[in-house]
Amino acid sequence: MDYYSSIVDGYDELYGEEQLAKIKLILANVEIQDTEKVLDIGCGTAIYANLFPNYTGIDAAEKMLKNRKCILGNAEALPFPDQSFDVVMSITAIHNVKDTEKALQEMKRVCKGKVIISLLKKSSKYDVIKEQIEKYFKVTALEEEKDTIFISQ
Repeated sequence: MDYYSSIVDGYDELYGEEQLAKIKLILANVEIQDTEKVLDIGCGTAIYANLFPNYTGIDAAEKMLKNRKCILGNAEALPFPDQSFDVVMSITAIHNVKDTEKALQEMKRVCKGKVIISLLKKSSKYDVIKEQIEKYFKVTALEEEKDTIFISQ
């Protein structure tokens, strides 16, 4: 059993507040219209799904999928057509992906607008992933307590 499947019952209690704080910081810096289609990669329990009327979440941990707007899948092979989302985000999840470069290529493929990726600062892969993000997207960075949030608009 993977880590996230083992903590699903307490996930929102453990991480919900900090994930909501990251989304609030993002929304203070990025305008996302109600009409924009949002894809959340590594959505977990999708605690903030209700903030986006046109929300779709995807996560590889099946037990995390409690929200009806979420599907099982992985970041390296997104089951969506090219340019099908206005906003693609991945909040504190990219460091868990096996092939981050492929995941970033997929994000770029399915997005026709904004990309938002938060990267855990203490990840052992931080420098490599940061370099990969900057390779695929022209980004500005916001510093949050635990994450760097990369925004491409």
